[in-house]
Amino acid sequence: MIKLINRYVFILVILISLFDCVGYPYKKMSIENPEKLLSIQDSLIGVRGDDARVLAALVSANNIMAKRYMNHDDYNLAIDHFSTALRLNETNMESKYGLLLAEGRALVKKGNKNGIWEAIEKYSEASNLFPSSGEPFYFTALAYTKLGDTDFDLILESYEKSISLNLDETLKAKVVKKYENAKKRKTKLESFWK
Repeated sequence: MIKLINRYVFILVILISLFDCVGYPYKKMSIENPEKLLSIQDSLIGVRGDDARVLAALVSANNIMAKRYMNHDDYNLAIDHFSTALRLNETNMESKYGLLLAEGRALVKKGNKNGIWEAIEKYSEASNLFPSSGEPFYFTALAYTKLGDTDFDLILESYEKSISLNLDETLKAKVVKKYENAKKRKTKLESFWK
């Protein structure tokens, strides 16, 4: 009887271990090969749509792909992936933040004045989600520049705020360079009108 109980306990431990590992391959795939995971996304949702680990892996893969598209200025595809991630997990802050930035970038890219103001509002919402990130303020400075590159107070203030917050080193160097160029343009314009 004790051997039988030990055998059942052993089998139970094995089954629990296997069950715990089911989400791991998907998480790994979401990082290493998000395209492949997303190619089976619909099937996975159909079969394992109630597994939080599988859904988390799909959210991660969608966010990774969205960021790639953002880096290639393909904001509409980025919006699609961030939106999909939010449908899978509506509380995912990274997806919400990314969607706001992608929507703002798409609006600025169109160049419509009202759209640019709407983009600035989206950047403001994004900054509320992650107050320590300088990225929304950088994009705000670019939006103000697109509206008219002579409103230096708003442009410079946005660059300064961006620089004072968290930015990755590559972006920070870009922001500082644009900030310095804006200051030079302001000085040049002021000296012209004196």
